[in-house]
Amino acid sequence: MSEEDPVEELEKMAEKAAKKPRAQARAKPTKKKAKTAPATTKKEEGAPKAPKPKRQVYKKFKVNFWRTRLHDEEIGLHQQLKYQAKTRWFSKNFDIEGVIEEDNEKKYIIAYSKESWEEKPDLERRLNLRIFTIMEEKITDTKSAKGGNYKGGLELSVTHSLIQSYEIKHPAPVFFMQIPRTINLSRVVRGWRLMGTRWTWPLLPEEKGDKFQIVRAKGVVGPGRNYNIFIGDVKIARVDGQVVQKNFEIEIYDEAYAKDKTFVIYMILFGCMCNFMREVEKMVKKFYKKMKNTATSDYTPPRSELMLFRNPRMMRR
Repeated sequence: MSEEDPVEELEKMAEKAAKKPRAQARAKPTKKKAKTAPATTKKEEGAPKAPKPKRQVYKKFKVNFWRTRLHDEEIGLHQQLKYQAKTRWFSKNFDIEGVIEEDNEKKYIIAYSKESWEEKPDLERRLNLRIFTIMEEKITDTKSAKGGNYKGGLELSVTHSLIQSYEIKHPAPVFFMQIPRTINLSRVVRGWRLMGTRWTWPLLPEEKGDKFQIVRAKGVVGPGRNYNIFIGDVKIARVDGQVVQKNFEIEIYDEAYAKDKTFVIYMILFGCMCNFMREVEKMVKKFYKKMKNTATSDYTPPRSELMLFRNPRMMRR
């Protein structure tokens, strides 16, 4: 969370969300028993085997970053000015860089400062990405127009990344996810695997009856950024990355988690994160190699990252 974030809006949003509890509290997900196939008779033994039934998908998303600058959502400054007028969460230096589809319907736009991430030297690079509901095209009053609402954000912390890298002795980027339904920040950390990658983040209790859970994204060895998402040993979702096209498809296989708005936004933000993982890992690796033996880095943490270390008890005084 940066120092420019309108924190008072977060508190109001979280208070409003608390009045609409989920129908089902978060509990340990259970594996669904597969249906047993009927016994075959002797006459049917030679017949071809029926294909295995596909896993039921309760929610499907597609995170699509622009490959070119010829999309309608990006032409001119008019679109960006509309979002700036609607919410303070859309910063003046933000660019609209993609769109997110939910069940084949465009629902959110992806925005971040392209200049801060792509044009600055490594010591000054910043990544602060946010998603917003798509605004209606023809509007007369921006404030009363439908859409343009802040739904979640993703922020890279190089400082936390270097701490985690020094701890596990491998380059380990750390991101923070933030959603308006809760004032908590969820820390997404890359762990260490001999083959492939592994990321984890917490699902903190929000409502009565919620269990504290850890979400594990286990990388699939192969081209692209593909992940199977687990809670415990139960696979509840997957991310299928097509890096060349800059698309990331998300499927949620558990009905309860498909209805959990917090989990859904976390999955969308993780899909957005997949677009930057490779480049972020290279950058963190450079910094980590230079400080590996000395435990000292030339990286100067910006105020926005130092804010993530603040003691909330002291801030209340």
